[in-house]
Amino acid sequence: MPRKSSRPVKAPKARAKNLRHAATRDDAKQQTRAAIVQAALELFAEQGLDVPSLDAICDRAGYTRGAFYVHFKTREDILVAVMDRVGEVFFASVFQGLAAQAPVAASEGKGGPVRARRLHHAVRRFVDALGSGAYPLMGTAGKGPLIRPHQLLDACARSAIVRERYRDLVQLSLGAVAGLVKEDQDDGEVRKDVDAQTVASMALALVIGAQTMADLGLPLDPAVLAGAIEKMLTKG
Repeated sequence: MPRKSSRPVKAPKARAKNLRHAATRDDAKQQTRAAIVQAALELFAEQGLDVPSLDAICDRAGYTRGAFYVHFKTREDILVAVMDRVGEVFFASVFQGLAAQAPVAASEGKGGPVRARRLHHAVRRFVDALGSGAYPLMGTAGKGPLIRPHQLLDACARSAIVRERYRDLVQLSLGAVAGLVKEDQDDGEVRKDVDAQTVASMALALVIGAQTMADLGLPLDPAVLAGAIEKMLTKG
């Protein structure tokens, strides 16, 4: 006869309790990580990328250094996490709902769906974000950027990890803009004698250059620049 196992069998209630505890622990870890990232974002915005210490970030978040090192190995890691957080939110605010896979987006002031001029709406959202101060690397109307562009470039020069993450975010934006241009070309809204990827590169180069001009205090009207680019791209 087969021998019976001497190991106790957990009752269904005990297993469910263990699963709840595991879920609670995971939730607590995620909340801790989110609080540390939010604290770092706030301090970077207030003091710049180089000033806030790990102790200051932990104090703002309400956790110890031990909690910090559960989630991040170095200061570079927390900077990358902040970049991911800000980049994800901003990317969604500009591009969400405009791609061909989800072509219906809120129209500007007419209440109906928009199924064309995707690039126009993305540009308008971007300009609106600049005006509200929501874009992290550039501000207008007296609202400064959350993070000065030269500070981010300095961080990229010092850290390969930060540089690669910034490159990834730029590449992600390039792909999204090129996609919108191609769809607008297919709809007949944008000239077809221009390469979509080249247009995307030009747009990102303009944004990065405009960041530098704004950081130097040079007069700049993003809406006028955006309108000029759109005019060059639309059918004559």
